[in-house]
Amino acid sequence: MDADKIKQFFIFHGEKFVVGIVVLAAGWMVYSGLNMPNMLDEVQPERLTTDANTVRNSIDEDHNENILPDRKPVFDILAETARKRTPVDATAYKMPHLLERKTIDTSVRRKDPVVHAPLELRVDSHIASIAILSPSGKYPLKDLEGAEALEVVEQEKPRPRSRRRGRGGMDEMMGMDGMGMDGMGMDQGMGMDMYGGDMGMGMGMGMDPGMMGGMGTMSATAAGRRFNPKHNLGFVPTAKDSKLPVPQYAWFISGTAAIPHKAMAESFREALQSAEGYLPVRDQPLYFNYEVQRADVTNKSVDELADEDWILRYTREQNVKEAARVWAGYATEVVPEDYRDLNVTAYIPPVLLVDYTDFVTHPLIPMVSRREKQMKAREEMMQEQKFGVDDLELAGPGAGGMGGMDMGMDMGMDMGMDMQMDMGMGMGGMGSYGGMAMVEEDPVDYKLMRFYDFANNQDPNTPRPGRKYVYRIRLAVVDPNFPANALQQPKISSLSGEVYQRVSKLMEAAEADKNRKGHFQRWSDWSGPSPQISLPTFTDYYAGPVEVSRVKELDYKGKKVEYSADPPTAKAVNLSYNIAYKTLMPVWMENLQPGSVLSYEGPAELIDPIDLVVKKVEDAKITSQTTVIDINGGRVLPMTGDSELEEPGMMLLFDENGSLKVTGEVEDQEMYRIYSFAEERGL
Repeated sequence: MDADKIKQFFIFHGEKFVVGIVVLAAGWMVYSGLNMPNMLDEVQPERLTTDANTVRNSIDEDHNENILPDRKPVFDILAETARKRTPVDATAYKMPHLLERKTIDTSVRRKDPVVHAPLELRVDSHIASIAILSPSGKYPLKDLEGAEALEVVEQEKPRPRSRRRGRGGMDEMMGMDGMGMDGMGMDQGMGMDMYGGDMGMGMGMGMDPGMMGGMGTMSATAAGRRFNPKHNLGFVPTAKDSKLPVPQYAWFISGTAAIPHKAMAESFREALQSAEGYLPVRDQPLYFNYEVQRADVTNKSVDELADEDWILRYTREQNVKEAARVWAGYATEVVPEDYRDLNVTAYIPPVLLVDYTDFVTHPLIPMVSRREKQMKAREEMMQEQKFGVDDLELAGPGAGGMGGMDMGMDMGMDMGMDMQMDMGMGMGGMGSYGGMAMVEEDPVDYKLMRFYDFANNQDPNTPRPGRKYVYRIRLAVVDPNFPANALQQPKISSLSGEVYQRVSKLMEAAEADKNRKGHFQRWSDWSGPSPQISLPTFTDYYAGPVEVSRVKELDYKGKKVEYSADPPTAKAVNLSYNIAYKTLMPVWMENLQPGSVLSYEGPAELIDPIDLVVKKVEDAKITSQTTVIDINGGRVLPMTGDSELEEPGMMLLFDENGSLKVTGEVEDQEMYRIYSFAEERGL
C-alpha cells in the first residue's frame, strides 16, 4: 500500500476508531462499578454515631495512672520556708544619712529670733547714662554728625638715656591720698528732672550754653567712627515690646551693705528648732523687704541727728517698679547667687558705657561662688597629689558628679519669693513662699544688700548738689511666728508668753484688715549711718604721660640741686558728662603745665551709648576752676641694656571745693587710654 491509500483510509475511517475506543472505556467503567462492594452494608448513620460516642468516652476517661508515674519531693519544703523567712543582713544597703524623727520637747516654746541689722554700709555717687524705653527711639545725640577719623600721632624717637635722677616733690606727692572728684560749683536752684525730663540746669553748673553744641541744627549721617566695643564696660541695650532704648542721664547715690546671714540663720535655729511645731521651710530667714533712709548733715553732725531728720528714700517696691516700668532692662548681675537674695539685693540699673562693678559689690561679699571655690580647691588638691590607677575608686550608688563633695545650699534658690508681685497691692500676699525652701546646713557668712537714690526734679526730697548726706538701711524677714501664709501659722500653745502677746496683737490687726499684708514682716534695727556722701561733679580727670626738659645738676653751697629751664608738661583726659546729649564727652588735653586751669572751649566728641557711634559738636565749652598745682614724673629711670623706663606721671590738682587731689598715670592708665582714643591715635 502506498502512502496515499493509507492517508485516505485514516481520513475516511479515523472517527470510527475513536468511537470504538470510547465505547470500550465506558464498558470497562461499568464493569468495574458493578464489582465494587455495597457501601450501605458498612457505612450507616447509626453506626457512625455509635463509633463517635465511643471515641469521646474513651477520651474523657482518667488515664493518669497509665501515663504519670508517682512523684516524690527532692527537698524539704518546711526547711526551705524557714530559711526564706530568715532576715537579710541590711549592712550592705544601709544609707549614710537616714531621716530620723527628732523628739521634740513640748515644754520648749517658740521664741522670736534676733533679726540682725545690716553691717558695713558703704555709699558712692555717680553721673552716668542709663537706658530707658522710648516708643519713638529718638534722642538729641542721634541727630549729630559723626566724628572724623583721628590723626595718627607720630612717635618721637627715644631720647638718650640719662642716669640723672630728680625726685623733686615726688615724695611729698606720693604721700597724698586722692581727694575725690572735682567740686560742684553749681546753682542750688537748678532743676533736676530724672528719667526723660528737661534738666533746666542753669548757668551755675560749670558748663556754658555753648556746650549744647547747636542741638538739632545738624543732620545725622551714617559716617563717623565707632567706639571700640571692647571698651564698652556697661549694659548693652536692646529693644523690648516694640519700644527702643534711648539714653537718659542718671545722677544718683548708690549703697551696699552686708547681711550677717550666718548669724541670722543661727539665731533662727536657736529660737525655733527645738520648739514644738518646728517647720524648716518656715523657720529660717526668709528676706522680704528693705528700707533706706537719708539725713542731711551739711549743717549738723551725725550725732546731732534726730529721728525726724531721717526721710525714707528707697524700698524693694521702688526698685522693682523702676526695673519693670522705666529701665530698658537691668544690667547683668556680677555677684554669685549664693550671696544675694532678690528681695533685698536690688536690680542693677542699665548703666551704659562705664563699668558698674565697683558700686554694686561689697568687700565682705565674695565674687566667686561656693561651687567654684570648691572646684578650685579640689583641682589644687589633685594637682598636689599624684594619683595612680590603683588609687581610683568606683563611685557608689547615688554618687553625684562632684565625687561626694558637700555642695551645701548651692541651689541658686531665692526662697521661692515671687518678684513678679502685683505692685498695685504694695507688699501683697506671698502665697506658698516656702514651698521649695530648704534648710541651709552651712549658710554663707553674708548676703548683699543694694540700693540707689536718684536725683529727680519731681521729688521734693531729691538729693541736691553741694549737700552732704548719710544713709541708713534696715531689712525685713517673714515673721516665723506670724507668717504670710495663714496655713503655716504655729499653734498658739507652742508660743512663749512674750511671743504670744506680740502675735495676738498682730492677729487682731490682721482680722480687722481681713488681710495679713503689712503685718507678717519683722524689721531689723537700723544700720549705723554711712560715711558722708554728696552728688558728684560732671567732670573727672585722668592723668597721662609727663614730659620733662633736660635736667641739670648744679652745685649750690655743697649741695646738688636739679634745675630745668622749662616746666614739665603733661597730657590728661577731661571726661565730662554732657547733660544736653546725656552721654560722656571726653576731651584730650595736651601741654598742661603747673598753673593750667582744666577748662576747655572748642570742638569735642561725644560717644553715643546706644550704637557706639562717635559724634562731634563744634562749640563745646567746659568751665572749670580746677587747677594744676604741680606735675612730676617723666624722668628716665636708670636701666641696664638699651631699653629705658620713665617715671610715671603724676599731677596735683586743686579742685573747686578747695580740696587737693592726686592723679597718677599708673592708676588712670586704662581710662586715659580708652577716652583719649589712644589706639586710634597710634599711641
